[in-house]
Amino acid sequence: MDMSVILPEEYISDAIFYTCARDACKFAVVSTVFKSAADSDAVWEKFLPSDYQEIISGSATPSMLTAQLSRKDPYLHRCHNPIIINNGTMWSSLQESRLGGVAELNFVLWLDVKGKIKTKILPPKTTYGAYLLFKLAESTSGFRTRPVKLGVYLDGIDNGKSRIVHLDPPRNKPTLSHNREDGWMEIEMREFFNGNGDDRMLICSVFDFKGLNSKRVLIVDGIELRPKDGAKELVNKVTRPYQWPDACPAAT
Repeated sequence: MDMSVILPEEYISDAIFYTCARDACKFAVVSTVFKSAADSDAVWEKFLPSDYQEIISGSATPSMLTAQLSRKDPYLHRCHNPIIINNGTMWSSLQESRLGGVAELNFVLWLDVKGKIKTKILPPKTTYGAYLLFKLAESTSGFRTRPVKLGVYLDGIDNGKSRIVHLDPPRNKPTLSHNREDGWMEIEMREFFNGNGDDRMLICSVFDFKGLNSKRVLIVDGIELRPKDGAKELVNKVTRPYQWPDACPAAT
């Protein structure tokens, strides 16, 4: 039975409103009526961040606001063409780290921070814990409503396992981080066993690619690798955030 014959287009649009961008793209190929409903501004306005106009106006392509575009167009454009915000000042440097400098996240929608270290410089047959060192501020936002994923894996052998945590947990969520004596907050990402000490690249990542939820003010000191047996601490500092990846449903 063709539901588009029974239900008015606005009803179909209302139903698609409660899905996600990927599902909306799938609905758009069902029929002409479904495409019209799935491509409506009412649907795609929901998938954009509430302050998307402010974001675009402060970017290198503010003309997107004045162009005659549907709400779907800026969403897809931003998936495949990262917007440079505030002249590229999404991250800034602060001199309050024992390592000589830290990165402060000013604004981002999708988060991807990576630290890398060669496994051959780590003692073999040892289990390590990877720990994210960070701080929040009074102006921090976006990390209470959206969790991040913490991953530790060998380059090219990502098993997909990650730890999902709230860096700024709401009241109904447990606090998994703790305060260190040096003033930083610490949260364990995952464990890693360095078997034979082969020459591989270990990657520790903090990421969130789901949706377009704005995040502001996260101060990252680095990522520490510490042997679980209490041996000497080894530090791998996060050097820079990675740019947004191409992760978006295909345009229809």
